[in-house]
Order: sequence, then structure tokens, then C-alpha cells
Amino acid sequence: MKKHGFWHLVAEHDLYEMVEKSGYGEREFVAFQKRRLRNSIISMLGAVLPAIILSPWLSFLALLFFVVTWRHEYKKEKKEFQDSLYEKQLSWFVFQRLVVTYLKGPNDSIFEAFKNVLDRLEPGEFKDNLHRLSVKMTMQPNEVKPFIQFAEEAAGGTDESLTFMTALFNFKNHSYDSTVIDGLSERARNEMRRGIKDIRKMKEKSFYLFPTKLTMLNVIPMFGFMAGVAVNVFTNNMNI
Repeated sequence: MKKHGFWHLVAEHDLYEMVEKSGYGEREFVAFQKRRLRNSIISMLGAVLPAIILSPWLSFLALLFFVVTWRHEYKKEKKEFQDSLYEKQLSWFVFQRLVVTYLKGPNDSIFEAFKNVLDRLEPGEFKDNLHRLSVKMTMQPNEVKPFIQFAEEAAGGTDESLTFMTALFNFKNHSYDSTVIDGLSERARNEMRRGIKDIRKMKEKSFYLFPTKLTMLNVIPMFGFMAGVAVNVFTNNMNI
């Protein structure tokens, strides 16, 4: 459902989705947008001193500082979301392999499989999500919604996680066919290979871009000097 309102209007198309997949809602989204606006306005004050000392024409830097800070806050949030998603994916891969392994054992009960997985997992957000799923399964035995919510909260709501959890629900409620588990095992193995490959590429991309970023930092003082010279020449010509 598309959200309406000022804060959604000025937000990037995927910002609210990132907030939701991080386990938060409307209140946290609005709080982030307000903090983002406040920081952007504060950054505009950085243009006051140059405008007073050098030239009033430099007041246009206030708008530039606002836009740069506004975008920086978004990019920072997106990076944190991606890092969190990587961690969730790694935990998800472990969960998939453990669940499939236990279901292929002598006891193919999903309740028992989840209980055994909980005993193996380290304390943390993923384990808490799985524990909530186990409780909701007892309270809502015929509902697929708890499985979907777990996929969204624990794995970021990827297509693969939604498909996997839906298949587990169908296995629990409608069929105990072992071929279903064999299919899930093969899917989990392939997904793990793809996921680890994608994570490695993203990490390597950041590493490869590091020298480029250092080079770009050296250009900033040069542009500052050139801008200062241009402003000085322009103001001198205006005073003639």
C-alpha cells in the first residue's frame, strides 16, 4: 500500500521499504526524516561565514550543503541497511541448511526442527524472530502469515525467503512428501552459493573503489582554490 504525506513525498522510492524490512514502521520513518531535515538545515549554516567574509554570492552554497547532506543521510542509511541485510542473509543460509537437515531426519516435524535450530543458533535478532514464529505457529496453526512475517523480518523479505517459508508452511499443513524437502535442500544449496557470491562481489566493489575515493579527495582542495579565485576575480570586476 502506497503511503501518503509530506515525509513520504520527499523520501526516495525505496526508503520506507528499507525501514520496514529493518523491522521498523511509520514512527521510525518519520523520526528519521525529521532528523535528516534538521541535519540538512544545520549544514546550511556552513555557507554563512563564506558569504559574509568573501561574497554574498557564496550564499548559494547553503542550497548545495542542504542537498549534499540530505543525500548523504539517505546513502548512509542505505549502506547500514545493506550491511544488515548481508548479516541476515548469512544467518538465513545457516537456518535453511539446518532446517532441511533436521526435516530429512527420522522426525520430520517442523516444530521439532525449529526447536533444534533454536538450540544451535547464537542469541540475537534472528533467533528472536524464529522463536516468535514458533509461538505464532502454535497460536495460528493454519495461517501462512507468521511464515511470511518471519521471511520479511529475518531475511529482508527476499523472493527466495518468501518462497522457502511458503513451501515449509505447505509441507507442514498439506503434505509430508519427502521430495518437497529434497527440493528445498537443493534450493537452499543453490541460494547459498548465489548469495555468498553476491556478497563477495559487493565487498570487493567497495574495496576496489577505495583508491578512487582517495584520488577524488585530492581534487576537492583544487576545486576550492579555483572557486576562490573565480569569486575574487568576479567581485573585483563588479567593483570596477
